[in-house]
Amino acid sequence: MEDYVSVFSGLPEPLIAAARAQEPDNRLTAPCGTLIAATDAYVRAAQAAGLVRPSVLSYDLFLAALSIAWIKGHGAADEESLNRLGAVMASGYRETDERT
Repeated sequence: MEDYVSVFSGLPEPLIAAARAQEPDNRLTAPCGTLIAATDAYVRAAQAAGLVRPSVLSYDLFLAALSIAWIKGHGAADEESLNRLGAVMASGYRETDERT
């Protein structure tokens, strides 16, 4: 998702605004709704498989992906840092194994 919303320079900021406001006249509101719905399906499937905590909301994961896209789009981090940030985000959403 980070790559998708990073395709056009500066796109994450308008997506965040459209997602926050849910403005019916904003042309980005519908794509945001579609992305959030797809993220919701992903999160629910991962929760059903026991890979994502029940408290994680799809909107939160959507915003996390947008934040990485924003960082990438502004050149605020190199590729290694972006990979590490993505790994931190991903491992933070996974269930922890009580045995480790």
